[in-house]
Formats: sequence, C-alpha cells, structure tokens
Amino acid sequence: MNGDQVKTPTLGITVCKTRGTPPFHETAYFKQLTREGQKLGIRVIVFCPKDVDWARRSVSAWRYSVRRGQWIAACYPLPMLIYDRCYYSNTRHYLEYKPYVNKLATDPQIRLLGRPLGGKWQTYTFLAEDPDLRPHLPETRCLTTMQDLYTILGRYRSAVIKPNGGSHGQGVAAILPGKDGIRVRGRTRSNQTFDHRLANRSQMEQWISRFTHGSRYVVQPYLPLCTKDGRPFDVRILMQKGERGDWVQTGMAVRVGKPQTLTSNLHGGGKAVKAEAFFSRHYAPELRTHILEKLQWLSTQVPIRIESRHGRMVEVGLDVGVDPQGRVWLLEVNSKPGRSVFLLTGEKEIRRRSIELPMRYARALLDGQVGGSL
Repeated sequence: MNGDQVKTPTLGITVCKTRGTPPFHETAYFKQLTREGQKLGIRVIVFCPKDVDWARRSVSAWRYSVRRGQWIAACYPLPMLIYDRCYYSNTRHYLEYKPYVNKLATDPQIRLLGRPLGGKWQTYTFLAEDPDLRPHLPETRCLTTMQDLYTILGRYRSAVIKPNGGSHGQGVAAILPGKDGIRVRGRTRSNQTFDHRLANRSQMEQWISRFTHGSRYVVQPYLPLCTKDGRPFDVRILMQKGERGDWVQTGMAVRVGKPQTLTSNLHGGGKAVKAEAFFSRHYAPELRTHILEKLQWLSTQVPIRIESRHGRMVEVGLDVGVDPQGRVWLLEVNSKPGRSVFLLTGEKEIRRRSIELPMRYARALLDGQVGGSL
C-alpha cells in the first residue's frame, strides 16, 4: 500500500463471494458507484468480509478502473466507511458470514453507511408496536411449528410462507386449502415455479418440512394482491438519505407478475410500470387518490420508525401491496434494495439519482457534515 492509498477517502462495499472474476454480483451497480465516487473524490473498493487482515487492518479488495475499463485486485487499508451489500442465500449462508460481518459492524474505527435490517419477523415486531402502522401490516408469525401455520389458516383460510431473510420472491409458497385437497404454489429457492395438489394435512406438513428445511420462515395471510385479470403486483418505493441526512423518496414503481403466478418479482419474469399510470388504469379516481396518499404516508413514516429503533440507515426499499378494495399493505422493508425497476420503467433520471444519493451521503459522513449514532 502506498501513501495515496492511505490518504484517499474510501468507501468499502462488502459482498458475499461468488464464482467468477470479479467474484461478486452487482458489478454494474458498483461501476456506477465508482464513477459517482470519482466526481466526489471518493475511491470505491469491493471486498468480502472474510478477506480482512485484522492484524494489518488491511483487506484484499477489487477496484473498478474507469480509465482501463476493468476490475483490478489489490490490497488496501481497511476503510473507515462501509456499505453492506452482502446477500445470503439461506440461513446457513448467513451464519457462515455473520462473525465476519459483526466484527466490521462493531469495530470502533468503522462507520456503516447504514445498518442492515434483520429478517421479516424482526422488522414486523417493532413496526407493529406503532398503532398507526399496525393496520397496514399483514399478521405475521414465525413458522416455528405447524400450529403457527394452522393459526393463520384458521383465521384467514389461506396462508403464505416466506423465508425470514430476503428472497426476491424465491422460496415463497401459498397454502390454499380447498374441497379437493390443499394447493401449494409458488417459487422454489432456484426460482422455479411450482403448483402442487396435496391430499391432506399430513402430506402438506411433510411437504412444508422439506420446502423450508434449513431456513427460518414466517407465515402470513394470503392476500389477493392482484389485478382483475389475475396478475400479482406490488409497489416498490425507494427511500434514501440525501447529503443533509434527511429522507427523500427517490422513486416509486409497480412490479407486475405473470398471470396466475404468486409473486411480481422481476427475477421471476415480472415487468415494471410507472406507478401513477398503473393506478389510473386499474382503480377509480377517488380510490386511486386514496391509495397514492397512503403510499406517500407510509414512505415518510416507515423509515423514521425503523431508524428510531434500529440505528442509522442509508436507504430502504418498501414493498407495498394493494388489494381490490384499495387497502394498502406493507409487505416488506429491505435495507439492501435494488434499482433495476426504474430502468425497466424508463425512468433513467430516478435510477441515476438512486446511485448519486448514497455517494453524496457517504461524502457527507466522511466530511463530518452529518452525524448520527454508529
């Protein structure tokens, strides 16, 4: 490491290793962060938490050279500011990385751009404490025993089970009892759609045990969050910190799935459309106004509520469902949101701003212009 490497303000991005060169996902996004960082005098490096040399406080990392158009591996001082973009495929994967990530998060010389959230259950428990937010939260239980599932089925007739960690719609299944047995449909962990008929509860329990094996799950009511022609949809709202440390809504778009599928995720073949155009097409004017007002209200309240309990955040993605009666449901809060939805809607300016804001916030933190707890 030379003197310039030590002096240069640096944002480190943590990732889970994959196969390939460079050995991580989201390379296009990290290239864009690098270009934005250049304008602000910030170097961006990408590394795996397992590759930190704590004795030397250095790390083997990758840096994208804009001039050369390629990724370069080198050793750098351990950055003082870190942006967590680690994605875990299951509980085992998460536990494998947990000690390394925790060591970074608890080091007194390191600041996190924002603390990653826990799973769906942890997020639900503290959001449900807010009486104003609670009506917008589907009842959620940890799927610890089959009785948790039967409790939801007893109250709502149908249920959906989801991995406690982020899933892109993968590993999600709807449980739909009927006169001729039980229907289970959804997506596998490898993103394959399925639709099975099970004869009885015993078969259902065996199937769920295999399906959820090795991962923590939650169970919720199955809500009819789809268009009149059977296309599932949800609203992605991206909230980010600006350079002054205040929350701003970067963008809002609707993700629409294929007819008769369970989820609207883009990874599962869904498409993205602009929010106002979608609601104008599918809802009457008064109901549309009510829905959009509720979406705006949730976007302002949820980040503040989460941050008050969880610690500093840099961005959150809110996934919101709307039922045929216009009731608005907060389905998920993601501390590591994607941005591709805005490219697919053609809103390139929103996409550009979604990359610019985290870097401006990082610059403000490096300069001491915004504070907040670690």
